[in-house]
Amino acid sequence: MDFSLFRTQHGWVSLPIIALLLAMSSLSMHFQERLMASYKWRGQVNEVEANQQIWTDFQQALVVSPSFASATASECVGFCDLGKPIQEKTWQKANQLVHYRWESYESLPDEADNTKTSYRLCATQNQQQYRCWWWRESRLLANGWVSASD
Repeated sequence: MDFSLFRTQHGWVSLPIIALLLAMSSLSMHFQERLMASYKWRGQVNEVEANQQIWTDFQQALVVSPSFASATASECVGFCDLGKPIQEKTWQKANQLVHYRWESYESLPDEADNTKTSYRLCATQNQQQYRCWWWRESRLLANGWVSASD
């Protein structure tokens, strides 16, 4: 019996198997890279959602039903610059802190000798970017993000 025929076929059988194994390991490696990228992306999305949630919770706690009586009278004409150091209060939810200042001031009397009280609630986590809400009397006028200046 001639075994040279089997030796040739044996080599040809193993090359496709090696190629298949290399292709499968390459696909597996690319899949793992994409999977890790998606986990990283999901982690970043969760962090952003957690940062947004703290502002939603803060707004629910202090803005939806504001306690105007707890506002401190402004030491400035109008509201003080956010860069001016004043005593801030701290609100905490889970492991996140929000520092805030709740100020009020009374406008000068108009012709009818009426004064109006304005309120500003500004909150921050980094002392640079503030989220603020403004009221006149008990009516919310506006809200938005403000950068503090020195």
